[in-house]
Amino acid sequence: MLWLSRPPYLRWIAAAAIVVVALIWDLSGRQSERYPFAATTIARGTPLSEAGIEWKSATSALFLVPDLTNATASIDITPGDPITSSVVSALPVIPDGWWAIPLALPTDVQPGAEIRVVLPNGTGIPGVVVRSAVSDAFGSSGAATVAFPGEIADLVARSSSFGDLIVLVEP
Repeated sequence: MLWLSRPPYLRWIAAAAIVVVALIWDLSGRQSERYPFAATTIARGTPLSEAGIEWKSATSALFLVPDLTNATASIDITPGDPITSSVVSALPVIPDGWWAIPLALPTDVQPGAEIRVVLPNGTGIPGVVVRSAVSDAFGSSGAATVAFPGEIADLVARSSSFGDLIVLVEP
């Protein structure tokens, strides 16, 4: 007499509730926005460009989209990583009349940092790091770019080319 038992009404109600909730969830039109993700490996200190950024749709309010104009990577960013405000920093603007010169600096000196260079005659000159030095896989680092006032930039460049420049970095 098993066939005369009551039908499983509670299971049917639960299944119908799951279907209704899923339908409401699907039709709710969840908001999505486009967020920046790294399309390629972006080394620390490298300015961000559209070629290195891939915009993907994701749920709204996933994270705040940083201002990517004049932005540089503050850490190494691997492909697929989201580009958030914690991994970018704004590039410092070179003041009018200043010139940018490549100098050997430690790789941990970030853009925007103020440095001083001392010429052979003892004159100290302030400068602003525009782009930090990056190291390659073999441990050698490239030159950083530092901006100096125009009237003395040629002295800094000449002293740097002769190896007579002392660089002071504030910790």
